[in-house]
Amino acid sequence: MVAKRKPEETRKPPDLPDLDALAILSEDALLAGRPLEDAFAEKLDFSGRRLPALIAKGCAFRDVSFASCEISSVRLRDVRFLKCDLSNAQLRDFEATRVEFLDCRLSGLRAIECRWNSVLVENCEGRYGQLNDGQLRTCEFVGSQLAECDLRSSNLEGSRFVRTSLERADLTGARLDRTDLRGAVLEGILSRAEDLRGAIVTASQAMELARFLGLVIR
Repeated sequence: MVAKRKPEETRKPPDLPDLDALAILSEDALLAGRPLEDAFAEKLDFSGRRLPALIAKGCAFRDVSFASCEISSVRLRDVRFLKCDLSNAQLRDFEATRVEFLDCRLSGLRAIECRWNSVLVENCEGRYGQLNDGQLRTCEFVGSQLAECDLRSSNLEGSRFVRTSLERADLTGARLDRTDLRGAVLEGILSRAEDLRGAIVTASQAMELARFLGLVIR
């Protein structure tokens, strides 16, 4: 019997107006770390810089680079990132609600103890990301590369993986109750039998994961 998703476990998209209705964000506004609302930033480069905060509501970012950035506090609500580069960024105190990462580079992103709810990661490159000890509930990962990600002790309850690679990812201690892994590549993952309790998998995946139970299938 397949576990049903509860209504509250369905990801909610960001509540964003048309981009033409948003005010244009300047580089100085982002560097200042002040709260941002109903604004749009495009083709800015903050690579390798330190920002005191990124606090945004109802905002969109397109072709903006935060590569190797260090941001002390990140609070996002109803925000979209399109073709942005957050590779090797260190994002502390990362709280995100109804946020989308579309066609972004997230390789090596470090967001330990993040708190995500209704976050979409679609068509993103996110190898070697560090999201351990995080809360990533009711999130969706679609068409993305998350090989060798560190998801130790993360809460992924109610999240869904579609056409997404989790090869050699570390899921030790993760909470996977009602986590839909049917669209994930799970080859070589690190986990324990108790970590997989409640996860939704296909029959073929169950055969592959039987090794965690110490079963010999003949």
